[in-house]
Amino acid sequence: MLEALAELPERDRTLLLLLSEDPPLPYKEIGSRLGMRVGSIGPTRARALEKLRSGPALVALSGSGSALSPAGGGRERHDVAFVGRR
Repeated sequence: MLEALAELPERDRTLLLLLSEDPPLPYKEIGSRLGMRVGSIGPTRARALEKLRSGPALVALSGSGSALSPAGGGRERHDVAFVGRR
């Protein structure tokens, strides 16, 4: 998983790491640190997670073309979840 994170652009990687802090950081704090509007955090997170899922490191682990897809096809699983607005 660390290899997959390393493949992301720095801003995407930083955003995902800030969103995974424990205790969670408020969106206002994350926005301030990244120079990003609070309303842009969710959509940017979604794009970053898609890059993570489709990156070479996770695709290689799954051997299926979509690292987090169930083996039988169907809807994507969302095992990597960042929830809640602050």
